[in-house]
Amino acid sequence: MLLRRLFVAVLAVGFVVAVGRAPAAGQDKKEEKKEEARKGTVTGEVTGKGEAWIEVKADGEEKARKYVPHWRGGAPAAGGGPDKAMVARLKEIPLKSRVRLEWTFEERPRVEKIEVLKSGAPPKK
Repeated sequence: MLLRRLFVAVLAVGFVVAVGRAPAAGQDKKEEKKEEARKGTVTGEVTGKGEAWIEVKADGEEKARKYVPHWRGGAPAAGGGPDKAMVARLKEIPLKSRVRLEWTFEERPRVEKIEVLKSGAPPKK
């Protein structure tokens, strides 16, 4: 009888330990997934532009997505701001142009590289 109680107690402790460790294993996978950089390439048409962003409607997508340059130089008070070279490049690209854009996700989709495949209307000055 004592042996049976001991066996049940050991089995119960083993079950509690196994169940307690299961979520921890799932959290490790989530942490690994967060470490992977989300990135990609889209080909589509420029549908909108601003001072430091461009909106591209990718082939096969219903809605356009806004892409911004990487932030360089720290806080704005310390001289930081959007990557100046990429901002200048985005300003050169006219609306309705067909582009291939490489992006990474850091807080929001950010432009890594952009290539004009077919120029649209000339930019307004």
